[in-house]
Amino acid sequence: MYTIRKIFKMEFAHQLFDAYSKACCNLHGHSYVCELFLTSETLDETGMVRDFKSVKDQVGEYINSWDHCTVLPDTLPKEYLECIQKYNSKVKIVNYNPTAEAMSKDIYETIKKVIPEVSKVRLHETTTGWAEYSE
Repeated sequence: MYTIRKIFKMEFAHQLFDAYSKACCNLHGHSYVCELFLTSETLDETGMVRDFKSVKDQVGEYINSWDHCTVLPDTLPKEYLECIQKYNSKVKIVNYNPTAEAMSKDIYETIKKVIPEVSKVRLHETTTGWAEYSE
């Protein structure tokens, strides 16, 4: 089995609900690193699982949609969500608590539709903590 890894960097804010760390229940940001792992039993005619540039070309716009955005769960009060959307141009309202674990699954499922070789997504929220999702 062959595996390649492509790294993307993103800066964005999120807010959790009902987190153990009450500080995370406030709007706050991180410098995220998203690792995409692609696996294949065979190589293409050029000797690659997939060209790194093609990975960037296929998912770069999607990854960029996370960069400098605010990610909020749809369980927060409607008035609050509307206020954040009114004063910010890049807001993602998601139907889950936007933990690193849940966001890695969301990213995985979206990219898997475009690049079937994706075997897992690892999302670093900090330099000391990450979560990953694979099937």
